[in-house]
Amino acid sequence: FPIAYIDSDKNKYIIGRVGGATAYYDAYYANITDLESEHITWKSLFKKTDKVKSATLKDDSCIYMSAKNAAGYQILSASVHEGIHPDTDDILMNTQKNEIINDFEITSDGLYFSTTKNGVEGLLYRLREGQKEHIKLPKVSGRVNIFSKNQNHPDLWVSTMGWVNDYIRYKYNSITNTFEEQLITENGSYPEFENFVAKEITVLSHDGKEIPLSIVHKKNLKLDNTNPTFIYGYGSYGVSIRPFFAPSWLTWVEEGGVLCIAHVRGGGEKGDSWYQEGKKENKPNTWKDLISCTEYLIDKGYTSNKKTIINGGSAGGILVGRAMTERPDLFAVAIAEVGVMNAVRSENSPNGPNNIKEMGTVKDSLGFLSLLEMDAYLNLKNDVQYPATLITTGMNDPRVTPWQSGKFAAKLQSNTTTQKPVLFSVNYKSGHGFGDSTKDQLKNQANVFAFALWQTGHSKFALRAVSDKE
Repeated sequence: FPIAYIDSDKNKYIIGRVGGATAYYDAYYANITDLESEHITWKSLFKKTDKVKSATLKDDSCIYMSAKNAAGYQILSASVHEGIHPDTDDILMNTQKNEIINDFEITSDGLYFSTTKNGVEGLLYRLREGQKEHIKLPKVSGRVNIFSKNQNHPDLWVSTMGWVNDYIRYKYNSITNTFEEQLITENGSYPEFENFVAKEITVLSHDGKEIPLSIVHKKNLKLDNTNPTFIYGYGSYGVSIRPFFAPSWLTWVEEGGVLCIAHVRGGGEKGDSWYQEGKKENKPNTWKDLISCTEYLIDKGYTSNKKTIINGGSAGGILVGRAMTERPDLFAVAIAEVGVMNAVRSENSPNGPNNIKEMGTVKDSLGFLSLLEMDAYLNLKNDVQYPATLITTGMNDPRVTPWQSGKFAAKLQSNTTTQKPVLFSVNYKSGHGFGDSTKDQLKNQANVFAFALWQTGHSKFALRAVSDKE
């Protein structure tokens, strides 16, 4: 999937990038004067193997972030004409202890960069004369994003957000070292969320690795193993689930539930090594991490196996599907939305070849074994009491073909011995959620929560008779 762009009107070069279903991409550059000719001469800047997360051009230099020699990323500088060589290029900022460099911006005042701890605690720094300076934010934040006009202006904007804290946008004054709140639109008021708390902990997984787990609940929560607990995860493509404020999600907590985000391997919360440890032959770590997080929540009294719900979408279907097939006794409800449920056959779908870089290929014996292990459909067994399950798909899905969800739902309905429902929800107008209206998105979220609360015994969501007038 090719993309071409220009950083600013002062730049001498165009940047072109070719990527796909992977965390890294190939990049090229060309002289901006080529736009006046009939032919653009592209030259290589870096390859996927250089593990570059982001890059920008400044005069004849390329400033970039790479994980090739540091799982937590380094910021380096290279000559555009010589190309990128992470092994020998000048290191501007090395990886941070217990932190992952998340992003950087160059202004006329210098280079700023943000970091995260476990993907859930955002920090801001400035690089000045080779020294790192910590910039204290107006408030503690789970997520920090930075933006600038371009390299020729001093302006820097910083946005923050948390699980229970709404988006706030600030303009940073580097002279006075102060922040001025500059919201584009006024935030809403949510007094119903004021008594919510967010915790960040780590859980030991099957192999001793510490898995970050975010937990949101009401302050007066009783740890008596009775709370419906909704656990969301993803674990693919090096994508980090960074803290976000979503009132629709927090309604789960408002109804008395516990909301959890399991930052399993395959994501990027702990850098490139975290991503690689949940990829291809290492994919089982993703669902084993989720299982460990669920066991922790039960052991600490948050919930029980009669009140646990796991949820994931797209590649997160692997996570949900394999967790429920490996430990069907551990979960009350499993919800897979537009999920990859038949990984062995994914390569035969339109978007399948694009995912070989992430999942592997059946044309390779080791790749086939990895795909077989992560295939939820092929790991369903006969005569097993599986949890209540909701499977969703969109008939116009360009990423995960609907037959994957359909096959899994049909086989699960046939194989399970429980009396719990296995529902298959098909949206004939949608596809992978793209283009859905806000109303449709909220309706989908309401359906997910309603199914989960119904199956975990919430009195407000029990089935009832409907009159003709209704």
